[in-house]
Amino acid sequence: MFQKSVLKPLLFLAILSISWSACTQSAASENDKTWKLVVYNVENLFDADGVAVFSDYQPAVYTPAHIFNKIDNMARLMARYNNGLGPDILVLSEVESDFTNPRPGTTRDVDAFLQRWGHTTLQDMLLVHFDDEIADLPSELLLIKGLHDRGLTGYDVSVAYGPLNEDGTPTHVQKNVTLSRLPIMHEKTRVHPIETARPILETWIDVEGYPLVVFGNHWRARASDPDFELIRIQNATVLRQRLDELRAENPRVDFILGGDFNSDYNQSYRYTYMEKTAVNDVLQSTGNELAVAGGHPEKVYNLWHEIPVDERGSDTFRGYWGTLMQIMISPGLYDFYGVQYVDNSFEVGRFIGKNVYPTSMTPVRWNGFGEGRGYSDHLPISMRFRVVSDKDTSRVKDLTNPGFTDNAYWSPIPVQTRMPEEGEYFIASEIDGSIRTTDYFDELFLVEAVIDNRARVTVNGERYDLFAPAFNVREYFADKAGETVRFYGRLGMFRGNWQFVIESEDYIL
Repeated sequence: MFQKSVLKPLLFLAILSISWSACTQSAASENDKTWKLVVYNVENLFDADGVAVFSDYQPAVYTPAHIFNKIDNMARLMARYNNGLGPDILVLSEVESDFTNPRPGTTRDVDAFLQRWGHTTLQDMLLVHFDDEIADLPSELLLIKGLHDRGLTGYDVSVAYGPLNEDGTPTHVQKNVTLSRLPIMHEKTRVHPIETARPILETWIDVEGYPLVVFGNHWRARASDPDFELIRIQNATVLRQRLDELRAENPRVDFILGGDFNSDYNQSYRYTYMEKTAVNDVLQSTGNELAVAGGHPEKVYNLWHEIPVDERGSDTFRGYWGTLMQIMISPGLYDFYGVQYVDNSFEVGRFIGKNVYPTSMTPVRWNGFGEGRGYSDHLPISMRFRVVSDKDTSRVKDLTNPGFTDNAYWSPIPVQTRMPEEGEYFIASEIDGSIRTTDYFDELFLVEAVIDNRARVTVNGERYDLFAPAFNVREYFADKAGETVRFYGRLGMFRGNWQFVIESEDYIL
């Protein structure tokens, strides 16, 4: 029998199995006593107080309308799970730390908040009745209100602030947040400060009387940089020490590690020049599912090994897929005591018409043009779990096509872009006047224009830069200055300059 990680390898463009219809069918066909956990980097969900460290979120460019659209987009995306009810647990990265009212501690009074604003909607709060009281609300409560308005209800929340600076402001711009429809055990939930990264959030959740420990992570960026890997090793060491404490108390403790680790699941194999890696060497994340299920006390199973090796990717960089978003689980999730992982339930949330482009299946990231549009530069990942009441830690569940360490089958996965079909692009020459409007922003265009010696084109009297994530545009057009070129390009903006993004060399006609 083939192992799951090399079974039926497919290109990304053929992956339609986790579209909206497939996800709802999967949820409907499973036991009612299963729950869905989603891990998602929301790409900077900032609040409405007008105080922002990042320039893209200053009041001049990030307004209450942007906040509403970003939250409403996310709510509609999360409604793709559990037949519109949304995830049971949602582990979030890049939620802004509130710099005007940090509110130390891990808890928020969600019931009081929803009661206070139960007479209105988030849209009216931000767009009609916006005032200082609303501006002072933290982004996680605004998110809960937006979810609630869309029918995704019943969430409690835990948040991760580290030690505050001397002036009372947060140490880090962003924080980890966990939402749960299952009861949060606030008395046991805690935060682990990290010297040079966002604090780790340890959330204890009561699953029908059994504890589940969920760790929300957002480690230091630059996955390929060995100097930054040293910082990530510090992040991993703090987490590993806490896991060792929990394992000493209960070797079969049920825990899940989730978040944006800014590392690939096979970090040590992908970047062989790193002598030691945080994910693989410190956490001992592995693809050997049988070893973890069998109770290996030191290892965690990385759920990326649940899907074929060439389908693994939740983010892109320079034309290749990465796996910065990760879920890892403990040996305890395979026994017959308490929380148990639902085998082969790991999925990447690619929803055509929502958060991915149909021609490439790459993320439709958030952009603040106009009143804002898009989602995130990361795709959500998810898993399901259940409760078993046998109270038997010696018995291990049977696995179908158990994962294994398959580095020998892996190579960097390029983004595969198919040619656009009629109706998926605009023809620039057929549009009168400027195309620099909200109707056309982030849309695909067929362009025919003369290229200059700086790889720029003029369309309807306006000049545009050209950019490609996987090749050097200037080198490609170096000997073509003055010639007429035809290409498909996605209209966008970078650092205030308008541009067409050419997503594939095949798009140059």
